Amino acid sequence: MRLYQRGGQIYLDPEPLDADSLRRNARFKMSCRAYVRCVVKGHILLEEIGNYTEFEKIVGKLSKVASRLGVALSVDDDLQDGFTQIRELAEQRSRLGNEIKRGDHKHDAHLAEFSEVVDAAMARPLKDRQMRDAFFLATMGRAGNFSVPGSGKTATVLGAFAFLAQRGMVDRIMVVCPKNAFDSWATEWRLCFGDKWPLNLFTTQDDAYRKLGKSDRRRYIRARVGGCNLLLVNYEAAIGVAEELSKVAGERTLLVFDEIHRVKRVGGKQANAALVVSKSAPYTFALTGTPIPNGYIDIYNMLHILYPREYDNFFGFEKSELKNAEDSDIELVNNKLQPFYCRTTKDDLGVPRAEPDELIKVSSGERTNLLLGVIKNRYRRNKLTLMLRVLQMENDPIDLLETLNPEDYRWIIEEDEETGEVDAVDYSDKIVGMIRSAGASSKRARCCSLIGDLVAQGRSVIVWCIFIKSMSDLQRGLADMGIEARTINGQDDLVCRSADLDDFRAGKFPVLITNPHTLAESVSLHSICHDAVYYEYSFNLVHLLQSRDRIHRLGLPQDQQTRYYYLSEDYDLGRPDPWSLDEEIYTRLREKENTMLRCIDSEILETQPTSQEDLDAIFAGLFDD
Repeated sequence: MRLYQRGGQIYLDPEPLDADSLRRNARFKMSCRAYVRCVVKGHILLEEIGNYTEFEKIVGKLSKVASRLGVALSVDDDLQDGFTQIRELAEQRSRLGNEIKRGDHKHDAHLAEFSEVVDAAMARPLKDRQMRDAFFLATMGRAGNFSVPGSGKTATVLGAFAFLAQRGMVDRIMVVCPKNAFDSWATEWRLCFGDKWPLNLFTTQDDAYRKLGKSDRRRYIRARVGGCNLLLVNYEAAIGVAEELSKVAGERTLLVFDEIHRVKRVGGKQANAALVVSKSAPYTFALTGTPIPNGYIDIYNMLHILYPREYDNFFGFEKSELKNAEDSDIELVNNKLQPFYCRTTKDDLGVPRAEPDELIKVSSGERTNLLLGVIKNRYRRNKLTLMLRVLQMENDPIDLLETLNPEDYRWIIEEDEETGEVDAVDYSDKIVGMIRSAGASSKRARCCSLIGDLVAQGRSVIVWCIFIKSMSDLQRGLADMGIEARTINGQDDLVCRSADLDDFRAGKFPVLITNPHTLAESVSLHSICHDAVYYEYSFNLVHLLQSRDRIHRLGLPQDQQTRYYYLSEDYDLGRPDPWSLDEEIYTRLREKENTMLRCIDSEILETQPTSQEDLDAIFAGLFDD
């Protein structure tokens, strides 16, 4: 028997047997039938073989069948050589990535040349570790940067771009990202390149583009954006023009997916658009501080975006393998992934450490303690609703009479997670009376007092909330104290949001109130603000890390102090120690952050618990009775 290739397809010549008798053979049917597509002129046409591992597996099975039948299996040299070259390419790329990451001296001359070119092109020099990461990205061509938030991933990418552009390999960057990252990319370009490289920007939020219909937008991209050196496309906008963006990405363009965990959902519309956009790009970088927020299945789309043609040969993980990864699978996945991403911490870059967190405790009143018991019993079967209702009560008990707005909470959990249906308002008259008589929020009063003290010391403050109503209440309370505060939430348009951010950076008002869903990603405020107050916060570690890093980032002077304050309300449950939802959430967040840091030190990608697991852990102490 002989395996050979013709016209890009693989055939089995069964001689000295015939195809029909071979297909009827019990051993062949058991081990090889799945690989058979059809019979063509007495030869068996096999299904497409995607990678070297699969090729070796098929050859092994056919060899065993042939041996049992008393014949030998031969493989034509051109077929064998083709798959051997594929395997060697994968091994070569893997070896190159590992060598650069461990600082192998064989690449020192190339790194020195790279650094010289980048330094000459940039107005603001990169840190040494950033330069090494930029060298890694540019040399690999398609790779991930999983450095922690605040570690300067944007500047690192611009450094890699500077080298590729100076060498005549690319003319522009196309960044697919959340729209709230647009301002950061444009700002970083100006800071990194200054007058050396004037910015020529296109964004999918430009008024001229947004006013166009779908077909006109396609024509606009084909005809108008090629002369720009920075293209910013939000994930939602890519859906309708993916093919046009793909053509631009394939023409001397560095393609970047920022916050790529946004498209982790297999089969999602945004993910499918990203796969189309990336299919022809010669250079593709994937950026995220949280590559697998929920499980190893989260890397499936990312790796297909980075390696649309090589995935099967470089990795070859099935979706089922990643979804149900055991310890042995996780070790294999990490070993295969290691060479294809870099990951830097803020300590690696010399960012001064933040001051220890301050937990600002307040005691709940007697009526609020009673209300906690009511809420606990009502929502014990839905812990997400329970968490939200307790947080509402801590801002203003009257908020319990309002129906929960999905815009306030659906970003806390993953879009494909189920935590039960959120309840509508339906209280008895007695409980409504308890709510109306509960009195003012001691937590809100303490928060306003804390902010007032910080502002009196001449400090700018960012305040993090969950509920839009809470943001408005704090703004009103601070106004009563003569303190100007502005709010930014998802209902604000991009122009107003950018204007408020610019005014805050310019010191035109002292307090900015926002939520992680709106402002946690890709906004730099460390030049003006060094104090963050957490009034409301959830168990979502991604949001916590990103929000903290708005004011704690690369570029801070070594003597700069960064301070975080967490409001925490205690409830008296008649036990020796009070119970606090805020403190339970805070403790859970610290545990998850420590796990992440241990994994970074061990050079493995960490997974995070599900929302339901977080909620069960947070409320375990409340239901101990």
